[in-house]
Amino acid sequence: GTDPTAERPAPLALHPAELLDPLLTETLMNALRQLPRPPRALQQLISPDFVQHATSAELATLVMGEPAVAARVIATANSPLYGLQQPVTSIGQATTFLGLANVRQMCLQHMLAESFQPRDATQRREFDVLWQASSIAAELCQQLAPRLRVADTGSLATLLVLSFLGRQAAVALLPDTQAVQGMDAYQRALHEQQELGLVSHELGHLLMRAWELPPELIHDARLIAALRFNPELVLPTGREAGLTLAAVSALLGERLARGQLGGTLYDPAGDGSPDMRALRHRLLAPPLDALGAELRSPALLRLLGRLLGRPD
Repeated sequence: GTDPTAERPAPLALHPAELLDPLLTETLMNALRQLPRPPRALQQLISPDFVQHATSAELATLVMGEPAVAARVIATANSPLYGLQQPVTSIGQATTFLGLANVRQMCLQHMLAESFQPRDATQRREFDVLWQASSIAAELCQQLAPRLRVADTGSLATLLVLSFLGRQAAVALLPDTQAVQGMDAYQRALHEQQELGLVSHELGHLLMRAWELPPELIHDARLIAALRFNPELVLPTGREAGLTLAAVSALLGERLARGQLGGTLYDPAGDGSPDMRALRHRLLAPPLDALGAELRSPALLRLLGRLLGRPD
């Protein structure tokens, strides 16, 4: 018999932001405009030129212009997650010990986090889980991309963090944070669309447009989040592997942040959830056919242990 987990799910009936009734779009845009805009430095931080070429000194200069963000980044660098031997006191030191890519991701997250102020403890927990999920996802992607020889690691990690923005926005706008607890990704997506008019990644698309982020980043961040709901999406030639790896990293980041992957041994081929089944056919060709083995490699198991707060 055939493996039931091998069946691809049908694409979820989700409509793009562009096709939403204009009045409803305006209502949503008004709600999103109530969220504080991220600092101006965000535009520079995510510009492709800065991602590819900025030095640690340039990053430090940019972030020192946002003292609250700088303080949070330094606190994050000193958290048990990174296990540094001695505390760092500056962005420059954090970059020395954790690497430019890691610190840039932290800066990006803390700049974006300013826009999402929780109204109660349940919402705060959900925001925290999603930030942790995007951190883990970016870190996984940064580690896996070079091992799988997938290009463009820096911009993929940036896109990954941006791909979670819609999730944060949905939590900010949904009246009841509790309602989605315990739903799988497909149930949650349909719930978001029913309650808000759009699924969260389409909401993220509107939010990034409201914030005037670069159009190509808005496009790719939405694509990464949409992949797990539509096995038939066609990806731009030459970028299939990178965008798929980002989508898998996002899915794993969230499972890990929610404590849904008990053992660190994870095999995408054995995962019967609809969102993983929607992605699995994209993992059959090189270089992503090596992903399962990479996820079981000692280096990745050490990383997962660290991300989950388990000592070696």
